[in-house]
Amino acid sequence: MADSRPGSDAYDPQALLNSQLVIITIIDPLTHKAVFQNNSSLTKFGDISSQSCHEKIAGCPAPCEFCKMPEAVTHNKLTASEVLLPNNEEFLLVQWAPITTRSGAVHVVETITDITVLKQQQVRSEHLVKKLSDANRELLHTNEKLRDQSSRDGLTKLFNHSYFQDTLVQLCAQSIRSLKPLSLLFIDLDNFKSINDTHGHSAGDQVLKEMGWLLDSQQLPGRSLARASDVAARYGGEEFALILPETSMEGALSAAERVRHRVTTLPLLPELAILANPPLSLTCSIGVASFPIHASSASGLVSAADAAVYAAKRAGKNCVRMATPVSPTPLVRS
Repeated sequence: MADSRPGSDAYDPQALLNSQLVIITIIDPLTHKAVFQNNSSLTKFGDISSQSCHEKIAGCPAPCEFCKMPEAVTHNKLTASEVLLPNNEEFLLVQWAPITTRSGAVHVVETITDITVLKQQQVRSEHLVKKLSDANRELLHTNEKLRDQSSRDGLTKLFNHSYFQDTLVQLCAQSIRSLKPLSLLFIDLDNFKSINDTHGHSAGDQVLKEMGWLLDSQQLPGRSLARASDVAARYGGEEFALILPETSMEGALSAAERVRHRVTTLPLLPELAILANPPLSLTCSIGVASFPIHASSASGLVSAADAAVYAAKRAGKNCVRMATPVSPTPLVRS
């Protein structure tokens, strides 16, 4: 750029302003009338020196609501507003900068830049970001559903055998760290084969579904026996498992008796009305084992509860049996 000091070549300020594509208008803030317009301003609005800027540019009888020219003058700083034109299709960036004339008067340089394309790109970008965010959220939801489905039994909606095994190992380790007991119930439906043989597999499947409702803590209040912290699983076939965190041997026996009693009432449900003709009773045998009284590991706890189920079967079914203690060793923090 040429040196503008005295004695050197200098640019004509008006020529500089006229060279800009940006609309530039110098306004007297006292009258709101233009004292100078560059070529872009004249082309856009025509000569507005005889009218106030708000009358000619915005068609308003009073200063525009978006106008920040007074603020620019009062605080002697650059101000700006983004303006959506009445056609709702064009966006303008209007800026006001105070400038003092040689005579000491304060005028305002108003520049207007068409930012419609920029705004359109911004809207498109925001739309794409929202679509991406929605897609990511949907993907996370789908992944969560897939993970949940992979850990659930398709018929009863309880956790499956694999999830049960992994969770029991974790809860046994947690029991050691917290020095709090952990109990396990094994629940085996008695004479389940006779239900399938007499009423068909659809009736048997409905019994298994109702067992899921009975044991799943996520079901409707009053329908399930389990607490929110309990973990219910379909161990296999007509056998179920219920992990009871922070539950002593006495508490587990009480929970087992509640389950045993509720199972006998399941045929009263409308969904199992088919069991009434010919009448078939529904009972279960339950084995109870507590950690670490009956076992020192997760696998040992499963074996202890399983042995207790067989003891209940041998005792005539429809009863609860406790596993045999293997060691009086108390919980030891690892």
